[in-house]
Amino acid sequence: MRSLFFLMMAFWVSGTLAQDVLTLSLDQSVSLAFENNPEYQMAQKEVAKARAGVWQSYSTILPKLDGSASLQHAWSIQENTIPNFIKPMLGDLVNIIPEAQNMPDFVKLSFGLENTLRYGLTLNQPLFLGGAGIAGIRIAKASERIAELNLQSQQQSLIYQTSNAFYSCLLAAELIKVQQQALEQAQANLELVTKKYNVGSASGFDQMRAKVEVANLEPELITAKNNYQMALTQLRNVLGLEKTTQINVKGSFEYKSDEFGQLSLIELQRRAEQNRPEITQLRAQKQITKSSVAAARSNFLPKVVFTTDYSYLAMRNDYEFAQDDFSKGFTSMISLQIPLFQGFKNTKTYQQAKLDHKIMLDTEKQIRDGIFAQIELAFNGFQEAKEKYQAASESVELAEESLRLATLMYEEGASTQLDVLNAQLALNRARLNYVSSLYEYTMARYQLRQVTGTLEGTLSR
Repeated sequence: MRSLFFLMMAFWVSGTLAQDVLTLSLDQSVSLAFENNPEYQMAQKEVAKARAGVWQSYSTILPKLDGSASLQHAWSIQENTIPNFIKPMLGDLVNIIPEAQNMPDFVKLSFGLENTLRYGLTLNQPLFLGGAGIAGIRIAKASERIAELNLQSQQQSLIYQTSNAFYSCLLAAELIKVQQQALEQAQANLELVTKKYNVGSASGFDQMRAKVEVANLEPELITAKNNYQMALTQLRNVLGLEKTTQINVKGSFEYKSDEFGQLSLIELQRRAEQNRPEITQLRAQKQITKSSVAAARSNFLPKVVFTTDYSYLAMRNDYEFAQDDFSKGFTSMISLQIPLFQGFKNTKTYQQAKLDHKIMLDTEKQIRDGIFAQIELAFNGFQEAKEKYQAASESVELAEESLRLATLMYEEGASTQLDVLNAQLALNRARLNYVSSLYEYTMARYQLRQVTGTLEGTLSR
């Protein structure tokens, strides 16, 4: 019974471990990167923030309606001294009426009651802001466009980073196979030399040299396996997965003839003009600096605002307010504000805005030149990677045939052990070059699309 329990536990543990390993294709890796990568998530939030800013910019030109209510208590009501207007009105009667002669020339009166309750609505509608409101809306819309384009740029960059990390894992796995094949060939050669040594047709030096070759290849295989684990760690980091998540990659290197790589450099640059988010961002940034100049200019212009107030007011010496105590007030006005002197602030702000616009024009040329330089480098890199792959694919077949002939000739005594070892070394180098060139060609294809802004949606092509 105990053995059955342990057997069931072993199956459960093995099944759990198998489930913990996440096997990913390239498309699945990119999807995970979009879900978990912090920089991409931040870029998405920046888009939402910019969209909220557009609605906020409209508030400058839209009406504002405010409600208010206030209760004021006067602990001591002030008295005002005013002329006694009754005494002059009596005229000559003052001499006839004795009491009038004793009337003071000034009297003290208090206005208001202890408690004042007021509530109402106030409407403010800007009529003319010197162009600042429209400029603010244009700036907000351009900022929204920049955030959207930055998100597209992040998408392109993240796809390339994920593809690079994914294919680095495939490359590391292929290098393990290459080193494993080299080790197996060295071990097979050691067996052949040992057989010849046992029958006296090979020297002890040949056997020792074959053993050294096996011993040299074993650490290289260990290094290749460690590099594979490091590549998986890098992929896990790009995808934003937990450190404890066990992952594996599925896929293979394939040489695909790329029509995109046959385009001329001028055509690639033209496509970049149409698709690169950074170039489109330049237009939006120029719009921002241009609108900033208009906003700064508005500080010199008058502002016209329409205001309406609708309120009720009641006053009592107690707090027992009733509807009959309130009186209605309804007023409207148009105010004109003319800036005359602000301590040179408006002048300097306008100068700064104009300089920012000129700097943006200079920056545009610098960014365009940098993008075109990237395209030229990627174009040349693709051509180089293509040629290196074609050369490497031919050298593998030649190296395999060379090793076969060297081994056959050594068996027949027509060549030396050094010839076999040299042929093995040449084959191992050819295989490494082949795998590396295929990786470089694959990434050169993606890079060519990234620098032209057309990487998204091309993973399977």
